[in-house]
Amino acid sequence: MKFMSILLMNILKNLETIKNKIMKTIKSLTMKALFIVSMSFLFFLISCDSQTNINVQKVVFGIHEVVKVNELPVAIIDTIKSKGVQIESNSQKPFLGYITTKDSLVLQLDLSKENIKLVKMIPMTNEEQKYCLIVGIRPNTVFSLSSIKKTKANGNNVEIYFNSKGTTDWADFTKQNIGKSIAFVIDNQVYSIPIINGEIKQGIAMITGLNNESVAKNISESLNLSIPK
Repeated sequence: MKFMSILLMNILKNLETIKNKIMKTIKSLTMKALFIVSMSFLFFLISCDSQTNINVQKVVFGIHEVVKVNELPVAIIDTIKSKGVQIESNSQKPFLGYITTKDSLVLQLDLSKENIKLVKMIPMTNEEQKYCLIVGIRPNTVFSLSSIKKTKANGNNVEIYFNSKGTTDWADFTKQNIGKSIAFVIDNQVYSIPIINGEIKQGIAMITGLNNESVAKNISESLNLSIPK
């Protein structure tokens, strides 16, 4: 009887030892699995963030005065037509005309003597993206990144916040140019052509009508990256 009791106690001890080893193994495997899942998730987040910011880079930005068709000499209009531009019939529109995406020769015209520069507008004017607008601007910027404190994406738009000096200059400029059009230009492409409806004292401007929120976010981040520190 005593022998059976001792044998039973040994069996129970062995079972307890086996149980402890199994629990340690399960715990170890669980920790490894959690580590692998955590690292995979972290890699996924980094990858997504990298993809989101892949188009963010420094840019050249400027707000320019716009040149309308009725401000162009006849000789310039004829030259532009010869380069494949379909001139806009309404001379009050803030753009000069249309070209197909393949007709880029007009953008190479040197009109610096007339204080004019030709740039295309983004986005395209039709769903098939076969045509784009040609805009005439004054080469010298009215406002550059040195006047800006920060920008912020808001839906399909980008809000521009001027610094202290920029706010004062923006108020003076808008007061003196009510009814005129200006162009927001990024890397030689026009993204918006608003009309000044009145004096703006709050130190805010806006690039409107972008394709989607992702484009607005990328543009805002690129502008913020490019603002002089």
